Amino acid sequence: RKANDGRATVLDGAHDDVNTGNNNDGGFLHNISGQRNDASSAACDENNTSQLDRMEVIMMRVEEKLSTVSSLESRCEQLEKKCSSLETLLESTSRIDKTLKYHEMLIRNQNWKYPAHVFTMDELGEVDADYDDDEADYIYQTSAVLKRSTEALRRGDFPDQDIFEGGDKGIYLDVDNESHLLGDDAHRQLAPHWRQFAAALKHFKPAFDVLPDDCETSISFLNTQLNWEMTELIKESLMNIPFKKISLQYSYHFHGGMRTIAEMMGNNRYLQKLDLHQILGMDRNDIDTLCSAIHCHPSLVDVTFNACFNSFFGGGLGDYMLRTLISTDDVLKLERLSMPGNNLPNNHELGLLHNRSNVCTQLSDFLATNPRLKALDLNANKLNYSDAVWIANALRSNTTLRHLHISGNDRLGDDGIEALRRALCDESSLNSVSDSLKGCFS
Repeated sequence: RKANDGRATVLDGAHDDVNTGNNNDGGFLHNISGQRNDASSAACDENNTSQLDRMEVIMMRVEEKLSTVSSLESRCEQLEKKCSSLETLLESTSRIDKTLKYHEMLIRNQNWKYPAHVFTMDELGEVDADYDDDEADYIYQTSAVLKRSTEALRRGDFPDQDIFEGGDKGIYLDVDNESHLLGDDAHRQLAPHWRQFAAALKHFKPAFDVLPDDCETSISFLNTQLNWEMTELIKESLMNIPFKKISLQYSYHFHGGMRTIAEMMGNNRYLQKLDLHQILGMDRNDIDTLCSAIHCHPSLVDVTFNACFNSFFGGGLGDYMLRTLISTDDVLKLERLSMPGNNLPNNHELGLLHNRSNVCTQLSDFLATNPRLKALDLNANKLNYSDAVWIANALRSNTTLRHLHISGNDRLGDDGIEALRRALCDESSLNSVSDSLKGCFS
């Protein structure tokens, strides 16, 4: 039947021949699997190629950014050079402008003549006012000093040079006569001279602008007496005139007293030094006013009170001055403080530091905090052994002080000097000041 049903008959053994002769290792299914592997490999290659393409794009962008940065850096360098050139040009233009204003001031004053008459002693004796000899001499000297100073200012010159140190310039109103308080007639006699001086000073700023930056400038009043009108006039003329130092010596009589001096300080932001020499008669209100002005000033770093407190006027207030300076809550910006000769010659128990249990303790605590103070002058203040011990204790932890002056204090004795020497040379202290004060202790 098999032969006749029309269907092909597979001979025995034929399947074996087919199976053993098959080279497809799985036939159709295997072919499908191989196609999948090929597709996966192609996809992987395509993915890698895509990633490389993206990397190339990123690298190109990075290179573009780097090129942009390099270009910007180059432009910045060019701009910096231009800015530097402009700054140089601006400085040059500023100097030219300042020089021009200075010469304009000279041109305005080239035909100027001093208009006020300086009366001689004989002429003063003939006027209606009844001046005594001292008063007449004071009027004559003050008039002559003001005339000389005013004429120099109008010429564009500082009237005085080498006043406090070599190379400095300033105005030194020195009247070598401490007269009693002037009357109204004397003030009226001097008023024209003060007006001429104030007018010249008010317009003198161009002369400051052509000075070297490191040039020291000062104005000094010695034995000066001003009534209310002249005080206001001088205070206004000094407004924003950049003197670096103000000095008051021997005596002064400005209307408003120390309040006026404090206002003059506040009106000059360039002020660096204040010098008071034998300015007697200050009371506690004066001290409070002055110390407040010192603490508030933005650039004041050097203050001197030389022999301002004695047995005749305000004896014992030197310690109050020192306490007020160092005990305030405000940071004391001073780099130099000089208070020599503030003692009572007739009373060895009193002087600058007569309230020793208080002042010396405060001074010691103050120095131990490492303030900005680089120089301290306590010469001739009758310091004793106990004072030396207090100061020595503070020096062991102070690393800012560079100059300490305590000569003329005979009551220190050998023990007091030895206490200070040990403090300066204490090698066991990590904060030893032996190096900072070496060679600067006197």
